[in-house]
Amino acid sequence: MSKKRAMMIGLDGADPVVVRRLIDEGKMPNMKKLLDQGVARESLDMMGVLPTITPPNWASIATGNYPRTHGVTCFLNHTLGKSLGITELNWNSMRVESEFIWEAFEDEGKKCIMLNYCEAWPNRVEGSNNIFVDGVGVVPFLRSSAQFQKVIIFNSEYTGMKETAHTVTQSSGDCVVYKDQVDKFASESDSAPSAEYSGLEDIPEGMTIDDILAMSSHFGDMPLESPGMVIKGFSAEEAANDDKYDKLFTPIKDAEGWAFEVPEGAKEVVFTMNNSLIRRVALFYGDNYENIKIYKNKKVDEPLGECTLTTWSKPIYDVFNIDDKDVKVAYYIRGMEMEADGSKGRFYISHVMDCEDKTYYYPQSVHEGLMEHVGPMCYFANVDRHTVLGDTMELESFDLVNDWHMRATQYLFDTNPDWQLFYIHLHSIDLVNHHYMEQAVEGRHEDWKRFRDVIDEIYMINDKYIGTVLDNLDENTVVCVTSDHAAIPRSAGYENPGIGELSGINAEVMEQLGYTVTMPMPGIEGMYMIDWSKTRAINHRTSHIYINLKGRDPEGIVEPEDYDKLVQQIISDLYSYRDPQHPEERVVAFAMTREEMETIGMGGPHCGDIFFQLKKEYGFEHGNSFQYVTNDGYSLGALCIWAGMGLKKGEYITRPIRNVDIVPTFCHLVGNRPPKEVEGGVIYQLLEDENSPA
Repeated sequence: MSKKRAMMIGLDGADPVVVRRLIDEGKMPNMKKLLDQGVARESLDMMGVLPTITPPNWASIATGNYPRTHGVTCFLNHTLGKSLGITELNWNSMRVESEFIWEAFEDEGKKCIMLNYCEAWPNRVEGSNNIFVDGVGVVPFLRSSAQFQKVIIFNSEYTGMKETAHTVTQSSGDCVVYKDQVDKFASESDSAPSAEYSGLEDIPEGMTIDDILAMSSHFGDMPLESPGMVIKGFSAEEAANDDKYDKLFTPIKDAEGWAFEVPEGAKEVVFTMNNSLIRRVALFYGDNYENIKIYKNKKVDEPLGECTLTTWSKPIYDVFNIDDKDVKVAYYIRGMEMEADGSKGRFYISHVMDCEDKTYYYPQSVHEGLMEHVGPMCYFANVDRHTVLGDTMELESFDLVNDWHMRATQYLFDTNPDWQLFYIHLHSIDLVNHHYMEQAVEGRHEDWKRFRDVIDEIYMINDKYIGTVLDNLDENTVVCVTSDHAAIPRSAGYENPGIGELSGINAEVMEQLGYTVTMPMPGIEGMYMIDWSKTRAINHRTSHIYINLKGRDPEGIVEPEDYDKLVQQIISDLYSYRDPQHPEERVVAFAMTREEMETIGMGGPHCGDIFFQLKKEYGFEHGNSFQYVTNDGYSLGALCIWAGMGLKKGEYITRPIRNVDIVPTFCHLVGNRPPKEVEGGVIYQLLEDENSPA
């Protein structure tokens, strides 16, 4: 008999309300099969932890602890004693102060696999027998990106080449073109031609490039610490909803000077790669120039890769110069549009993956196996969103991402038959929620049905993954399909009033209340800095308010003897604050002190002096509102469905399920000790025999 084993499938952002609807509509057959063979609440929901945001909830699902205990209390972290303007990356196992379930399993000799599980990286156990594949953030493997996604825009009327970097914001990555780097490679045969660059080459007076980069929280080599953005007069969530890609404008010409005979009437486009250090050339041919081939240069007759205007290429392998070394990289291309006469058009180049970067793999031999047998993953496309073409490309790319995860999972199953715990995190549903939720509400947009279909489609794509797992389960396996939270659209006619954004310092409401004082940032119109000499308190991240306390905070001005009175005054003012557009409506649902937070599993040094939540009308898709709210056919509740070894089949239970219960239930069923200081409890109501050990 094989050993008992457990698998957790994390579908970030999956809504039990949507899953139930799609099951009933026959659009999630694998999830239906799982439910028919398993057990859940009739509503398919589960209670997560506050705030309803990714890192705290996945940390609880991996430890069985509340945020007060594991220390992950928001999307980003702030450590007391450091400047209140400093935020820290929570995508890091070292931020989690509790024992993980895989560490408890390994302690008893069981092998575990963690595939893109949030906060799993780095491995904390020296000489571990466990396997880790990524686990640093929301977008898998983007830490190994050698070039940001790019759209090549070509026109026969262009006389030169111009590159524009995507905007550096709190929600995107950096893409800075250094002219000296371009000039360094000017003598190479396939080097980038002279080009005009825009974007970040002109640094505002009084600032350096390092100042600019310090303001960004980018997906690449993200620093553990960075100054938090001061949010005032705009929405970070809305900024995150913008397209993020580099643009290269370049001529299209008749193809000439090739080492082989090109198709009659073919066109050519020269474009830069390797962060503008080298150049490549695209050949367009066919009746409507629908065929595209990419070449290193005109002297070679074998293309690097090919696609059409409506299809994706297979992985394209290339060589980039990274840190003065030749490095194997991979990317995907897709055609976008082309005039029938070949005079202008566009094609897309995905994020480029560094195929030799083994940083986020343990052991590193796993990287070699995945690259050889599964290949490089395609990053999701984020271009021209809310157009038919852009939405199609995003879903197609997510399908490619999902396909990679299915094949990677199968490879890990096949090469590690002795595994006893498998944790995977898939983030596509949450990303699509953020991209389309506001547009998918009836009457909110003229194309709302199409946008709702986009959301439905991403659930259907994830359903394929469930099928891969079901095909590999045996009678000694228990599986839990769950999510960290879901998402709801804002109520019609309501806007976020400038409090409770997911990152940075939210200045607007706190400034109106007289607690935060800002001043313009020198040289950058519309950006602000905190005047710490006059600021008594700030709203930090989604749900935390910090007192600028003397003796604790480096810029502190509030005397310790005034602390309690000020906390109570701020709480009173938060309750009294009214929406200027809806004067009858208060914005804040509840607010509590650090001591009071203990009742909801919050508190401790990683929380603010005040923790608050917004009424659902004022929240974003998720993060700053209660879990069990619904709006326009969507909810914030987390998904939870169980099936397999020792569990009831085809039944519903009435007992509320908490995400901290997942770990102790797994441990009970598999017969492993739970992590130290676990706070959740075994969900005995799920068991075939509720009164007997598994």
